[in-house]
Amino acid sequence: ELTEREADYEDLLLELQIHNPEAAALVSADAASLSDVQALLDPGVTLIEYFVTEGRTLAFIITRHTFETVALEVSREDLTRTIDEFRTDDFAVPSQSSPHPTSLRQLHMWLIDPLRPYLNTPDLGIIPHDVLHYLPFAALTDGERYLNDDYALFILPSASVLRFVQQKGKVGSDTLLALGNPTLADPLTEREVKAIADLYGTLPLVGREATESAVWAHAGKAGILHMAAHGQYNKFNPLFSAIHLAPDEDNDGRLEVHEVYGLDLTTTDLVVLSACQTQLGELGSYGEPVGVTPGDEVVGLNRAFSYAGTSSVMASLWNVDDAATAFLMERFYTHLRAGMGKAKALRQAQIEVRAEYPHPYYWAAFALMGDPE
Repeated sequence: ELTEREADYEDLLLELQIHNPEAAALVSADAASLSDVQALLDPGVTLIEYFVTEGRTLAFIITRHTFETVALEVSREDLTRTIDEFRTDDFAVPSQSSPHPTSLRQLHMWLIDPLRPYLNTPDLGIIPHDVLHYLPFAALTDGERYLNDDYALFILPSASVLRFVQQKGKVGSDTLLALGNPTLADPLTEREVKAIADLYGTLPLVGREATESAVWAHAGKAGILHMAAHGQYNKFNPLFSAIHLAPDEDNDGRLEVHEVYGLDLTTTDLVVLSACQTQLGELGSYGEPVGVTPGDEVVGLNRAFSYAGTSSVMASLWNVDDAATAFLMERFYTHLRAGMGKAKALRQAQIEVRAEYPHPYYWAAFALMGDPE
C-alpha cells in the first residue's frame, strides 16, 4: 500500500512540475533548438550528448559553431556489461588493482577515441544517457592518460537545461553551510567538514547539530551547502531517496528527494553531497540499472537540488572512501577559494588525490552537474 501511495504521489508531483519550464526541460518536453544551445555555449566548451540504443550508441557533438553526429559501434549490452565489470571486479581490491583498468580502457576506445578529432576545447560538457549515467567519464583512459588530464568536465541532464543553469550562475559564493557526521558513526567526515569550514572561517554543524531542520532553516542563506552524510537510493521510487541527517523534534532527519524540491536554494551556487552513492542507484545482478525510471531526469537527487535553485551539484557515483574523499574535498575547496572555477577545481583536486590514491575508485567518484563556471 505504501509503495502504491508513493507512486501516486510521484505521478502527481511530476504532473505539477511539468507545467514549470525548467522541469519540462529536464524531461525534454520543452527542448531547446540547436541554435539556441549553440548561442549559449562558451567558445571554450564542447558538449557531447550520448544516446544509447540496443545496437549502437550515437554521440552528438556541439560547439558554438559546429554540430557533428558520430555513430559508435557499441551496444547497450556491451556498455552495461563493461560498466558493471568496472563497478564490481575493479572495485574488489582497488589498492592492488591497475590504475588503468581494462574496462575503462575499453570504454574509452568505444566512447572517446572516435570523437577525438572534434574535441578541441579545454572544457567538455557530458550529457549521459541510460547506463552511461553510471560511468565516471573523468577516469576513462587510453592506458596512459585519463580524460580529465586533457579536459575539465561537467555533466548536464540535457542540452535544453543549459539555459536554466546559466541563469542560476551566481558570483561571490563565499559563504558556507557545512554539515557532517550526523549519525555519529563517521569521524572522518566530521574532520572533513571542520577542515572545509576553516577555509571559510565558519563553524560546521556536526553530530547531533547536523539536522535536517538546520538545512531547512539555513541552506538558502549560504552560497555553498556541503553535506557529508550518507545517502540512500530508493530503487523502487527515486522520489523517496534520502540523505540521512540528524533527527530532532521537528524533522525525522531523512531529507528525501520530494522534500528537496521545496527548498529555496536560489542564492546557493553549489551543493556538495559528500556522501555514499548520492548521485545514482545501483546495478542489478545482470548489470541492469535498478530503479531508473523514465522520469529519472526529474527525480534524481542532484537534479532535485538543481530544481530548488542551485546552479551546480557535486555528488558521488558510488560508495566513496572516507579518507580519499576528505582529501579531495579539502583540495577542491582550496582551489575554489583561490578563484578557480568549479569544474577546474574538481579536476585539479582529482589529479592531486590520484597521486596518493592511483586507482579511479578513490578519486573519480565525484561528478559536477550544472554550471562549470
